[in-house]
Amino acid sequence: MERGKKQANYTFKKREKKPADFYEDDFTGKSLEGINTSVSSHSDIYIPCYSQCIGGSIENLYGPDQDSLFLDSLSSENIVFMAKTKAGSKRLQQCIAKSRPEEIEKIVSSVAPNMGELMIDLYGNYMCQTLVQSCSSCQRLALLSGMRNSVINIARNSRGTHALQNLISIANLAEEEVIYQQCFSGQILTLSKDPNASHVIQRLLMTVKNKYFVIKEILGHVKELAMDKLGLCVIKKCVKDPQIFNEILEHCLVLMQDPYGNYAVQNVLETWKEECAFEFISSIQGKTAQLCIQKYASNVMEKAMKIENIRQAIIRELINEGKIDLLLGSQYGCYVMRTAAIESDRNARLEMAEAISLIAPKLHNAKLQSQWDEIMSNLR
Repeated sequence: MERGKKQANYTFKKREKKPADFYEDDFTGKSLEGINTSVSSHSDIYIPCYSQCIGGSIENLYGPDQDSLFLDSLSSENIVFMAKTKAGSKRLQQCIAKSRPEEIEKIVSSVAPNMGELMIDLYGNYMCQTLVQSCSSCQRLALLSGMRNSVINIARNSRGTHALQNLISIANLAEEEVIYQQCFSGQILTLSKDPNASHVIQRLLMTVKNKYFVIKEILGHVKELAMDKLGLCVIKKCVKDPQIFNEILEHCLVLMQDPYGNYAVQNVLETWKEECAFEFISSIQGKTAQLCIQKYASNVMEKAMKIENIRQAIIRELINEGKIDLLLGSQYGCYVMRTAAIESDRNARLEMAEAISLIAPKLHNAKLQSQWDEIMSNLR
């Protein structure tokens, strides 16, 4: 009896049916990874879209073994229409992942004339990204040819930029490079500073074999781009080019003191190392102390301290001109001195320690005491 009463206290709530939007997929990916290939359990959510596309219910076509039948039932217009719907785009992606070559060819021939609009469509761009991954080189070239008049618009679009970057990343034909060269000719400088297209230009520099069609439009504008937040990223992708390298060093003194430009100079130092020593030393000669205590330039000077020839020239100028005290009186200068102490050989450390001991009585900033102690510990 007691057991019966205890059981009576237990009540079971009926599981609530989740609202339809609970099953909606988040279209934030660029491939089929993580997408459930079976949608039959929620087919009532998707069927209306397909009914509108082909004029009737296709519930019986769902399933991994029915993809061919499903694609055969669609006309070219249906495919383009479906690609622009959320459920339709997802269904086409599922089909593409398992389609035979002739079925991929049908999709390619259907969407190629409409690639310009599909690449920037809210849902169509995901289908395009999946499609180009499954295409042959000839099919990919056909898709690119179909959108060649819209490439600039696609590159500037917040959705199109991702789809276009994916397409560029797998480019390997000379014909593709020719199309990109023709499409972007005369637009490189403007696009390099565009919040979306800048990433497309960077992808071109990372992918195409012949980068000169990009480089030649940047030359003469390196300073301008290096001082731009987005343009800087483009410059960093082509800093290995000798002409870009020379132009950065030509404007080295200005760029070092710029919030963005200083990263371009740092990149040159990291990439070219000893090869850029003479030009860099010539640019900063007589100004090393001032640069060491400047917020942005001090970052460059720290990087320069890691290159032996440049480090020796900087330390020699600081000691000979009696500017060590100027650095030790600045937070940024102390960072440069710490790097110099870590990177220098024994003789240079002894020379710096002696120079600091002579000016130690003049140092009274308690806030910097911990940094002075760290510098001295690295000099011992």
